[in-house]
Parts: sequence; structure tokens; C-alpha cells
Amino acid sequence: MKAIDVRQLEKIVNDIMTTIESGREEIYGIADTARNELARLQGELEQLKSEILSTIAEVESCEREERMARVRLMEVSRDFQAYSEEDIKQAYEEAHRLQVQLSALREKEKQLRHRRDELERHLKQVESIARKAEGLVDRINMVLKMLKGNVGVITGHLEEANKKQQLGLWVIQAQEEERRRISRELHDGPAQNLANIVMRLELMERLWDKDLERVRRELAELKEVVRQNLSDIRRVIFDLRPMALDDLGLVPAIKRYLADYAQKYDMEIDFLFFGEERRLDLAREVAVFRLIQEAITNVRKHAGTDRAQVKLGIAPEKVTVVIKDEGCGFDVEAVREGKKESFGLLGMQERVGLFGGKFRVKSAPGQGTQVIIEVPLEREGEGNGQGKSAYRG
Repeated sequence: MKAIDVRQLEKIVNDIMTTIESGREEIYGIADTARNELARLQGELEQLKSEILSTIAEVESCEREERMARVRLMEVSRDFQAYSEEDIKQAYEEAHRLQVQLSALREKEKQLRHRRDELERHLKQVESIARKAEGLVDRINMVLKMLKGNVGVITGHLEEANKKQQLGLWVIQAQEEERRRISRELHDGPAQNLANIVMRLELMERLWDKDLERVRRELAELKEVVRQNLSDIRRVIFDLRPMALDDLGLVPAIKRYLADYAQKYDMEIDFLFFGEERRLDLAREVAVFRLIQEAITNVRKHAGTDRAQVKLGIAPEKVTVVIKDEGCGFDVEAVREGKKESFGLLGMQERVGLFGGKFRVKSAPGQGTQVIIEVPLEREGEGNGQGKSAYRG
């Protein structure tokens, strides 16, 4: 009977996962459709902007011709005895024609600008839909990950090889999701900015001999676009891998990261280090760095406080990290029983588990939160010690 119950439970969980995966594919379709529509709208917007620039040039040209025609009409009217009736008639008709043409061009420019504004609002709405759909996909992926992990815990019949295979699938899935995110950020940020830079450079080529003052203004604005583009690219590079970790090592990289983070989000982060400052193996350095990143992000987003303390200790046998805040706290048992979502903590626990470490959370409503992480170290093959130290950052 017990075996039958286990099989039934596995079937129920598998059916749920199949349904969720089906829904995920539909949401993927929505996200892709929204992204395609976004690309179409962006192309239409760029074309519309080019048409506006062309219309503005036509308006400026027509204004010059209309002014000349009015001057001509004034000359003819002032000395009509020196001009024939036909000359006066032609001057009047030409001035009238240009006035009508100028009015039509100005109305066209006004309508094009109105259409551009509507298109930009629509583009923002579609982009919001696409991001929400992709965010929902990320949540569904995490739910699937939790379900797949819990099947083995509940049944107790998954072999070690299957667990390793599942872990490999999770790693692949995480890599694909990260590639999707990076691709999206590069497409929406630097790629779009570079396309805009090319278009504006082409405009400056056309204006170079006509309106140098406008070219100067365009160059000044273009400088800001390039500067922002460079900032976006550096942010993507840092998300992939903080170079300070390679150049300086774990402790200085964490200290610098926390200082920058505190300044960016107006927080007060107290950093304490104890033990032997030395280089660890690459996997552990990256893991500890990412764990601290995730923990500090959780404090900023969920703790309701702008103060936190990070303690890092490196001993011969293990690395210990304690992240503490005195924020709103939460019911840890409710999280363990699934009454409250905490995907970030789950991801941190899994990352620590890959190294055979320990992960604990101490919290209660109104009493702050303390996250305690222990990652064991191998005694051989690690960097040279650089002396004992204990400093505050």
C-alpha cells in the first residue's frame, strides 16, 4: 500500500509539473509575441522619428521661401506703378501658395509628433507586458525547480545518479535563463543605443554644412548616450563576473562591493572580517560573493531597513558568513511549511549545499533576520596566507 501511495504521489506531482510546463510555454509565447511587437514598434518609431526630422527640414525651407515671398509682395505693393498687374498678381499668389503649404507642413509635423508620443506610450506598455511575462516565467521555473527537488525528498527513492543528473539540468536551465536575460539586456540597452547613435550620426552628416549649431547640440547629446551605453555594458559585465574578485581577492572585492552598494542605495552596511585573508579556490570565492550579494539584496527589498551587518570569517577548515539586519523579520516556520514564498533563500540554500555547507536563517516578525552560512574548505591547493586580520568596512 505504501508503494502504491508513493507512485500515486509521484503521478500527481508529475501531472502538476506537466500542467505548469504547458502554462510556461504559453507564457513564453506571450513574451515572444510581445517582444516581436516591441521590435516592430521600435522600427516604426525610428522610421517616424526620421520622417519628423525630414518634415522639420521641409518646414524650415518653406519658412525661408515664405519670408522671401512676403518681402517680394511688400516690394511690389509699395511701388505698384513700377510693376505690371501680372507681376503683382503673381507675387500675391506665390505668397498665398507658400502660406498654405507652410500651414500644411506645420500641421503634418504636429500630427507626426502626436503619433510619435502615442507610439512611445504604446511601446512602454508592450515592454511592460513582455517583462511581466518573462518575470512570470522565471517564477514558474523556480516553482518547477522546487517541485522537482521535493519529489526526491518526499519519495526517498531517487538514486544519487538521478540527483546529479537533475542538478545538471538545473545548471543548464539556469545558464539558459541567464543567457536569455543577458541577451535581452544587450538588445534593449546597448544595441538600441548603438542603432540610435548611427541614425543621429547620419543626421549630423546631412546637417554638417547647413546647421553647425545643431550639430554641436547633437554631439553633446550623443556624448551622454555613449556614456550611458558604456555604463550599461559595464553593468552587464559586472553581473557576469566582478573583475575585482579576480584582481583583488574575496575580502577586498566584498568590501568594495558593499561600499558601492551602500552608496548607491543610501544604506549603512557594516562589514567585519576575521581570520586569515587568503585566496580560496575559484568556485568558493564566487559562491561566497554571490551569497552575500543575494543576502544584501534581500535586506534592501524585504527587511524594511537601511542598515545591515555582514561578518566574514575565514578559518583553515571553513568560511563563515553572517548577514544580520534589524528589520521587520518574518516567520521562518511559515516559510518552511510553504505558507510564504522565499525563492531567494531557497537558491542560497542550494548553492551552499553544493559545497556540503550549512545554511541557517534565524528570524521572527519584528525581530530582524540573521542568515548564517558555513562553507567547508579543503586544506590543500589554496592560496597563501597573508597574515591575520580583522577590519571594519
